[in-house]
Amino acid sequence: MQDLTPLGLTKAESIIYYSVLKQGTCTVKHIAKDCGFHRTNIYDILEQLKEKGLITFSKQGKTLVYTASDPQNFYNLLEEKKQFLDTLLPQLQELHKKPFEGIDIEVYKGEEGMKSAFRDMIREQKTIYGYGIKGQLREKLPVFAKQWLRDAQHKKIKYYGIYTEKKPPSYYTEIRYLPKEYGSPVAIFIYGDKININIWEPSLVAIVIHSPLITHMYRQHFNLLWGIAKT
Repeated sequence: MQDLTPLGLTKAESIIYYSVLKQGTCTVKHIAKDCGFHRTNIYDILEQLKEKGLITFSKQGKTLVYTASDPQNFYNLLEEKKQFLDTLLPQLQELHKKPFEGIDIEVYKGEEGMKSAFRDMIREQKTIYGYGIKGQLREKLPVFAKQWLRDAQHKKIKYYGIYTEKKPPSYYTEIRYLPKEYGSPVAIFIYGDKININIWEPSLVAIVIHSPLITHMYRQHFNLLWGIAKT
């Protein structure tokens, strides 16, 4: 069963939607037998799915039967979320603004946090310089890695990387290599006035530092390593 939580469903909603979809037309009894959920919980979740336009129902005698709506309705659901965000975004951005005092540090945790940190590099659209890389993003988040590299290529962002393993990504401007002993669970990306420090083990953490001075120092370190790295 495909997890539909990235489309805005809860885990339980995802399970029940799939159950109804594969059964075609079914009752709560059939859903309970298929999923193992308590009937009371199923009724609540079906109501949530109906509100999202993903489930319809009708009566056969005294019995309610449920049918999954056309999966195309997921597009409608996502479009509604996008329209809501478009309306709310100016207000959120105004609240997010704060005076820059020479250094700003943000910490992102987990898979979604790591994705957010990488998306910032795409938003900035500055040349990216990375080192300490051995394909961690493609190993830990393979689907997102393809999307990120595709977006970097689409926006024509220059990408210079120093890798410790000869597993080049699908998109780059130039890559050089250092011996494996230079490898670590930490990779560093420099872009604009920011540094993205990726910690891949034992858990996923990204530290984004916004500081022209510190970025300059990290870029000097990159240039030093770039000079001794091999093509």
